[in-house]
Amino acid sequence: MRTSQSRHLACATGIAWVLACTAARAQEAMYTSAATMPSPGVTILRQQFHFYQFGRTPEHETEKTQFIEWETGVQLGIARDWSVSLDIPVKYQKEWHDPGSSLGDTHIDRGVEDLDLMFKWRFFKDDSGGINTSRAALLFGAEFPSGDDHDFSSMSVNPHLGVVYTRVIGRHGFNLEARYLLNTGGDNEHNFGGDSLDDALLYNAAYVYRIFPDRYAADSNGAWYVTAEFNGIYETNGDNEIRFAPGVMYEGRRWAFEAMLQLPFISDLDERAELDYGAGFGFRFTF
Repeated sequence: MRTSQSRHLACATGIAWVLACTAARAQEAMYTSAATMPSPGVTILRQQFHFYQFGRTPEHETEKTQFIEWETGVQLGIARDWSVSLDIPVKYQKEWHDPGSSLGDTHIDRGVEDLDLMFKWRFFKDDSGGINTSRAALLFGAEFPSGDDHDFSSMSVNPHLGVVYTRVIGRHGFNLEARYLLNTGGDNEHNFGGDSLDDALLYNAAYVYRIFPDRYAADSNGAWYVTAEFNGIYETNGDNEIRFAPGVMYEGRRWAFEAMLQLPFISDLDERAELDYGAGFGFRFTF
């Protein structure tokens, strides 16, 4: 009798632990924030690698630009419903110029882009049972110079303010994010979305579907998801684009893996280069 009760208690405890871990950090796709965060004292290290190709840069001598971006992000739970994160992006870039350009045929450069410090305050949470939850959070912070030259750093402090809403229903997850970036520096020549002298509105929507397992159990160690995102960048000069990002994601108890494409969906651009295609993968580790 006692043995049977102990087994049931252990099973229930295990399932509750899995569900708690899932609700704590799941449902966040690569390019869209979520209203989830680590508990106080818990740290999430996120390593992402991206490759992008862009077409001709308007009013400049660049025919094509490719770059690889390695982004390191650290998010720390600092109090109940509060977290702080720091993102450090490092870029390797190659440009192809017009024939006879004064810049030469190609140009290769590398450097550190603006760093991004952001606070997240979850002001709404409604856990309706199991892993079902609705959450909303305020996002605020600033991008600031890395100390590199103007090819990669805007040499200015650019504050941003936004909000994100997350809804999890069974195997389905939804995220909606909008963030306004006040650019006090930057230039069109090095702008591939949100880095010009004009302000930018970043708006994203993500859908996450758990394909395995269909139900969590005490021995569940992780879950596989397919994801679909729409990522929008509107600048106050009138340039607007939406990118479509399909992907796949695995989330375990202590680590996660993600891989996505990013493809042009809507492009109405006059002052910055259009995206040809992009791809990325990354890992997350919880300490």
